[in-house]
Parts: sequence; C-alpha cells; structure tokens
Amino acid sequence: MVSYNDLPVLLDTNFVLSCCKFRIHLEEIDSIVDERHYITVPQNVLDELNQLPLTGADQKAQTIMLAVLTRYPVIPLKGLVDASLLEYAKKHQCIVCTNDRALRRELRNMGRRTIFVRARSHLAME
Repeated sequence: MVSYNDLPVLLDTNFVLSCCKFRIHLEEIDSIVDERHYITVPQNVLDELNQLPLTGADQKAQTIMLAVLTRYPVIPLKGLVDASLLEYAKKHQCIVCTNDRALRRELRNMGRRTIFVRARSHLAME
C-alpha cells in the first residue's frame, strides 16, 4: 500500500521503452532507491506510449510495457511529458526515471534525483 510519506518515482516514456528494449525490469528501481518509495506512471506517458507509431520490435516493446505499466498507480499529468515532469518535480520531492540528458540536467539543477539506463544493461541513479 502506498503511503503519503513514500517518495514517488515517476517514469518517462523513453525510460520505459529503453527498459523493455534492453530487458531491464522496472523492479530494479527498488534496489537502487533506499528510502520508502513507489513507482508511478504519469497519464501523459501512457497516452504517449499508446500514440507512438512504432513497428517491429519497438511495437512489441510498446505492447509489453503498456501491459506491465498497469501494475502501477497513475498520476494525472497532462500536456507535454517533459514539461509536466519538470512542473511536478518543482512542486514535489520525487525521483524521475528518464534517459533524456537535458531533462536530467534540469532536474539535477532543481536538486531532484534521476534514474537512467546505463550501458544498456542496468539502472543508475544520480
């Protein structure tokens, strides 16, 4: 059960697809975050995943990840994903999972931690 004291860990679209592509389980987040936390999916990430015109292996990854993401609570973020993640991070303590370097830099400047795919094999936090 999620507590209001738990730290939200938000997933970005590119992070989700990379995890599937490189066969990294989202549960690995639990091994690198020390405090009480919960993984959550922004609604606009789900919307973006549903709307991406992917083919082949990327389409298979999309289908798999949409099924996996149903395990996690959804937060009602709208609009452009990067902008909404930044706005949320300004107002709340959180960790954002993203591979976008520019977004990671902005979050780091705000004092927020990020999790990203490193060396196509594991997750790292900064």
